[in-house]
Parts: sequence; structure tokens; C-alpha cells
Amino acid sequence: MRQLQYQKLLSKTQIIIGILLSIGVFILMSIILKPFTFSPDPTIAQIQACFAAVPVATTFWFACNMFMIVLSDQIKRKKENAE
Repeated sequence: MRQLQYQKLLSKTQIIIGILLSIGVFILMSIILKPFTFSPDPTIAQIQACFAAVPVATTFWFACNMFMIVLSDQIKRKKENAE
């Protein structure tokens, strides 16, 4: 099947950058959210903070991908208009 022009939205480098940034946000948020958990046990508190950091990191991943798609499209359109 022939690949359409708009089907390749992100390059492999952009996908890897998004994944690495999301992992960094997950680690940061799991550290930041630990004092806000309900357990006095540090291990349980860290597990709860990790569970709370998952939706934050996932939302960041979606936002990062949407930003990169829009940025790539703007750069592509700018190049097309310059030619």
C-alpha cells in the first residue's frame, strides 16, 4: 500500500526525544509528589507517588507529541512557501 504524504508525522528522533522527556517528567513528578501521599511508610509513599506521576507524564507525552507535530508542519509549510 502506498504511504500518503501526511502519514509520516514524526521522525524516530522526535519520538525518542518525546519518550526521554516523558521519562524525565515521570521521575521529577514522582519525587515532587512523594510528600503529598497519605502513607507514613516511605516505600508505600514512593509507590503512591509513582502511580500519581503516571497520568501527569502521559499527558506531558501527548502534549509533547502534539507540539512536535505542529512545529514540524509549520517548518514544512514555511519551506514550501519559501520555494
